[in-house]
Amino acid sequence: MLPMKALRLSIGELIAADDAFLAPAANANKIALIKLAFSLEEGLEVGDLDLADFDGSTPIEGATGAQEAGLDPVTGDQIVTILDPAGGYRWEVSGDTNLPQTIYGFALLNNAGSGLIAAATLPAPITLTEEGQVINLGVVNLTIVARPVS
Repeated sequence: MLPMKALRLSIGELIAADDAFLAPAANANKIALIKLAFSLEEGLEVGDLDLADFDGSTPIEGATGAQEAGLDPVTGDQIVTILDPAGGYRWEVSGDTNLPQTIYGFALLNNAGSGLIAAATLPAPITLTEEGQVINLGVVNLTIVARPVS
């Protein structure tokens, strides 16, 4: 059975407002950088990932409450934008601990850091070698459902 468009589109809105995963009322979810190569698969867990540990790599809390959801007009994918904090999802190397360090991706974690909600690989790994270098993720989007083939 193929769900009709209205039902399919409601999935992104419901997930974006779900306080158990993407929209906690307090203790916002965090984005953390990942320092070792990993295979992006649905069964990943926090323990499967090696989080960045350079000076300045502390995971960044996003915004609490409902996230933004919408439909990509080109692909038909449902997109949930993980709302960023003031300053965005931006890490700056502030010392020389554990350098050089290569960053392969990032993860959306619950506030405690014990639950993996989503993960992504970077288009290309980024190697950090000195103080002052920056990784800025810009807008972080989560693709929920692709439009079915018609």
